[in-house]
Amino acid sequence: MGLTWCSVCGGSHAKPHECPGDLRATGPERHGWRVAVETPYGIEAYGVLVAPSLDLWRARIITYPNVLWTVPGGGSTLKFTGATPQEAEAGAVAFVEGHIKTRGYVRRDTPDAPAVWRYRAEAQARVLAAAGPALRKMRAIPVRFGTGPTLFAAMTGNLSESGLFVMTMAPFDPGTGLRVLIDLDTGPVGLKGQVVWQRPRPVSGRPVGMGVQLISPPEPYREFVVELP
Repeated sequence: MGLTWCSVCGGSHAKPHECPGDLRATGPERHGWRVAVETPYGIEAYGVLVAPSLDLWRARIITYPNVLWTVPGGGSTLKFTGATPQEAEAGAVAFVEGHIKTRGYVRRDTPDAPAVWRYRAEAQARVLAAAGPALRKMRAIPVRFGTGPTLFAAMTGNLSESGLFVMTMAPFDPGTGLRVLIDLDTGPVGLKGQVVWQRPRPVSGRPVGMGVQLISPPEPYREFVVELP
């Protein structure tokens, strides 16, 4: 993808003296963003693992259940760093998105990527037809969120006309007011909401994140959700 990877840290940097070292995890590594993709070899599930590494955060990419992405030659796992878990995760997510686009893969988004081998399009279609317009629709769509001028990059896990689930390694506490910028086909749309619940650690394969109740969502957003298949 046009990048040069360091065999020591597993990251990409312009000069050797910028290498931060081997970026060993100094705390628990947790599952974050994930996506299911249809490839020529069948459905594959990609995910991002995030962990602290001294004063930085690192993110690694995994093909579930247990294949970590490595630098060319396999000397080290690919790593993306940031001052915050969101920043490190965003770098890894952008790389996966580029990988998918470059190879022309088709996304098959689901909130439980490790179990994508159980995916059945026909079953999903029956559920959609029976559930009606208020159904939560499983889509990974880029969003930025925050409580002030600084916005953090993330992805949705699902969304409905009145709310959405934001996949992030650092969810806010319930009751926190948020502003969210979601990237739709027609451009970014601003939303206001409130965190109503959070999942601070993976549960039964479901990612870390938070549920956001939207306040007076604008019509372009509601129309987008309604028209999703």
